Amino acid sequence: MGATLAQLEARVAGLLYDATNAVFSTATIDEGLRQALERYNDAVPLTSETVITLPGVGREIALNGIADLLQVMEVWWPFDSDGSEAWPPNRVQGFRLWWDDAQPVLFLNAVDGAQPQRNDEVRIWYTKPHTIQNLDGASVTTLPTPHETLLVRGAAGYACLARSVDLNETSANMAVSTPNYAALAEIYLNDISSGFLTILEQLKAQSNVRGEPFGEGWRMDKWEGK
Repeated sequence: MGATLAQLEARVAGLLYDATNAVFSTATIDEGLRQALERYNDAVPLTSETVITLPGVGREIALNGIADLLQVMEVWWPFDSDGSEAWPPNRVQGFRLWWDDAQPVLFLNAVDGAQPQRNDEVRIWYTKPHTIQNLDGASVTTLPTPHETLLVRGAAGYACLARSVDLNETSANMAVSTPNYAALAEIYLNDISSGFLTILEQLKAQSNVRGEPFGEGWRMDKWEGK
């Protein structure tokens, strides 16, 4: 089970040598965690899969029933969830995810061939955001445990960045304090060996979560090869 919000808050405060939150409030730390989590989700989102039964005919498939969807990675059609699916699977090579009035729609592209029919099943692999238990109402922490330390470092960096801005606006000793916090933020976020953003770029390069490009697909004929 992943760390809770309170546990991550304590780790960020400890990294900032502010265990009592005398300098960095929990609100500031939580905002740092949000920003770090958002950047983490850009690089290494959570992957999931589902099977949907089509309510009608057509190559445009509404995906508004998939909560928090970010991107579609892979699509199998036709698909049979009863276990009779042939191998290799029918991977749709050409598809596109677009948004209609903020609702996701999957478009299966084909030059010719049959289109999906009512009650056909489509298996979809997709990405969605990671969550932290108790942050913004989330019920579970989904990050891999080894990456929690990375998120803590990122949150500390963003908290320091926020503190440097605050001191620049309000503090009489900003000539001393502000550069120190800004420099600390730079270390936590951009250090060449251990910075949060530096490591995120490495994780993003290693990830295969990209999805298929929009392009010409295979002949979408449900009975081809059978």
